[in-house]
Amino acid sequence: MLGLPQHIQLTFSERVIPKRILLTFQGGFVGTHCALYTSVNSESGKDWRHWTSIYPEDVNRRQTFDLPAADEGEGGTTSVKLVFEQSSDFFGRITVYDLQLEGTVPGPTS
Repeated sequence: MLGLPQHIQLTFSERVIPKRILLTFQGGFVGTHCALYTSVNSESGKDWRHWTSIYPEDVNRRQTFDLPAADEGEGGTTSVKLVFEQSSDFFGRITVYDLQLEGTVPGPTS
């Protein structure tokens, strides 16, 4: 896929609370500005809310980004979208070798 923006969407079978994201890119093809969105269920379907932005370096080693706590009372999300708004490549190409999202599953509510 060429051009910007590009995105990766992760969907989970249950609600999760993401805490950290780990990314490995091919050097020279790095998404240098990445906006993270979480899903918000609404009457019109699934909407996206901007959560935070991360700024990976143009290197081919694993990079770790701690994520801010979500708003209180949300209980997690079922989807996360990474939108790559800028690339280190002139043509906007991005190559992700590895993507890990670490976090927790919310406990039962009483």
